[in-house]
Amino acid sequence: MNSKLFMCALPIVLVGCQAELNQVATPEQTGHASQGVYLVEFAAADRFRQQADLLQHQVAQYCATSSDIAAVQEQWHQTMVSWMALQGQERGPQAALEQSWNIQFWPDKKNTTGRKMGALVRQNKSDWQAGDIATQSVTVQGVGAIEWLLYDTLSNFQVSDNTCQLGVAISQNLAHNAQKIADAWQTNPWVTLEANDWNSEYIAMLSNQLDYSMKKLSRPLAKVGKPRPYFAESWRSQTSMVNLKDNVIAMKAVYQANGDGLDAQLRQRGKGALADRIVDQFELTIETWPTDQSLFELLQTKQGYQTVMSQYNKLERLNYLIHEEVAIELGVVIGFNATDGD
Repeated sequence: MNSKLFMCALPIVLVGCQAELNQVATPEQTGHASQGVYLVEFAAADRFRQQADLLQHQVAQYCATSSDIAAVQEQWHQTMVSWMALQGQERGPQAALEQSWNIQFWPDKKNTTGRKMGALVRQNKSDWQAGDIATQSVTVQGVGAIEWLLYDTLSNFQVSDNTCQLGVAISQNLAHNAQKIADAWQTNPWVTLEANDWNSEYIAMLSNQLDYSMKKLSRPLAKVGKPRPYFAESWRSQTSMVNLKDNVIAMKAVYQANGDGLDAQLRQRGKGALADRIVDQFELTIETWPTDQSLFELLQTKQGYQTVMSQYNKLERLNYLIHEEVAIELGVVIGFNATDGD
């Protein structure tokens, strides 16, 4: 790609990015029982939008100036952190849920992202646009595709102008889809639900997200003695365990909903002991979660495998408390999780 042309185009990209970041999003105000949770989700969606915009900016700046790739990697990680708050919930505005696979293709059991991205790079195309990416497979549209560019030894992202333009287009498409998610959360999707239906939806959302997080461990754990580390999320960047910790932090925020969530509801019903057990389990899980090694690294040794199993058991305990005990106390029936049977 002509670097002078790219530099000329960069100010337009940066101005557009700054305009997006300066947008002030306002949540819908309702008196519905779901309002506390809705506000948490609204903030999470808007945060993801902002981080995706920043990532788009960082990729464009890197490709225009050959600046330090570490800044792009760090912003990619921050974008992943913000995505963890929305990942795997299966509840909320349909327009937001429809973007899930576009944002992240996982599990990638056959390295489809690697094969598809390698094929795109080999096209040696220098005029990639976001619209081109939007018509491609979901495997090359989201955070996993950008991770491949930043971390895979085959990407050659640091020196190839054509690959850089591909990265710019993917990051622009990602930011566009993140905006769709933020737009979808401009209104509360639960305001028509009666109290019992809302409780069922609320518990199901937490259960879905917990189940998804548990599968991020169980799939790589596979059979004892035969782990599948390449099934781990973000194995290229070695950030899988960090991602999972952020999942748990986000789920705790949804559970508490700034004092207007399940925790408060249980205490109002005289179930403070159960509420304490759930909060304690969240805090224990977060405080003892290992992040010094990635899931990929941990699965290379027997001791590491046991460490991962211990974390899985902590999530399983949380899932039992919420999916079983809370549901019983509130008198709601929770169906199968969306990921059951995967």
